[in-house]
Amino acid sequence: MWTVLFPNWESFKYYFFNEKAKEVLNQLITVPLTFKNTKTTPSHKNFSISFGASENPEFFLKAFVPRFFKKNRVKAYLKVIKALKRCKVPLVEPYFLFWKNPQWAYLKKESFYGGVIFPFFSKGFLNFKAFTENPNLLDDLVVFLFSLHQKGVFVRDTKFYNFYHTEEEGFKIFDLDGVKVYSKPLDKKKRLRDLASLAMTLEWRGMNDAVKRIWEVYKRFFPGLTEEDFCFFKKQVEKRREKRIKHLARRENS
Repeated sequence: MWTVLFPNWESFKYYFFNEKAKEVLNQLITVPLTFKNTKTTPSHKNFSISFGASENPEFFLKAFVPRFFKKNRVKAYLKVIKALKRCKVPLVEPYFLFWKNPQWAYLKKESFYGGVIFPFFSKGFLNFKAFTENPNLLDDLVVFLFSLHQKGVFVRDTKFYNFYHTEEEGFKIFDLDGVKVYSKPLDKKKRLRDLASLAMTLEWRGMNDAVKRIWEVYKRFFPGLTEEDFCFFKKQVEKRREKRIKHLARRENS
């Protein structure tokens, strides 16, 4: 049941994004559920949610852990969604958000102070195989990122698997943690920093020319880039590679 994770669910504030959202909340409260923890970090935990003993997930939950003097990431999430909607940026929209004061939850030693509920998507999120099967996919993704940058959207975590894509719907942003929306198009350095995570993850998986390909496509739409900028871009990719290596080393030693 929902109360296993959120025994004080009635004390939460809620923000519903569509008409079905209240029905979803009622199901979560009244129907027997199975939760499967799919990711754990110091700041949040991810769960797939199924009805009863079913092995087919119906919902995806990102639940936020209270930490001392840390901001309310659910309210920040809502602020970003509203800003992206104003800019008409395609995104995977949740059913609803819910939250309470994270510091109060921390003092009361509650497991979570809020979260985000999405539909569960069994397909649609990019994987590396998609790039090998569709040679134009990377070019299209870079063009999509350029369109976001023109609107002042800095994604930050541009790893390819954070994007949803279908032929019918095109590209959508999913992971909004770290997303910032500025009032004018991004400057050169922000654009290149934003492309660096995408390049690093593709190279990590075996696309050896990812840096060059991304650079060449982006330069067609942003011709003011120079060789000095290319060196800066490569350094940003290398920084992210080193960060991942250190992260994996820490995980192996823990």
